[in-house]
Amino acid sequence: MMEYFYYMAYETEMLNGEIKRAHHFLEKLATGKGFYSEVAKVLLYGLDNKVEPEELEGKIMSIQGDEAEKRAIYLKFLYSYNRYDVNYPYYDSKRCNDA
Repeated sequence: MMEYFYYMAYETEMLNGEIKRAHHFLEKLATGKGFYSEVAKVLLYGLDNKVEPEELEGKIMSIQGDEAEKRAIYLKFLYSYNRYDVNYPYYDSKRCNDA
């Protein structure tokens, strides 16, 4: 139950450009043992720039679970990563190409 809550909190913060808060929720989520916890561990590698975002797709898809859900998770991450030009912990909270 809390796993899903932390995932939804992460997703909301990531889509709104609050990368530090999204990172915080991923760290909390990664301590569990369920599907979203496994995904969170992979997303943390991407958010910390240990792995290129494009390489995350294969890692996420290798986790056992619903294919459509995993693809949606990856696409939302990639959308936010590119939209806010994330280079955690250094990033600009404004969207790319904003004045």
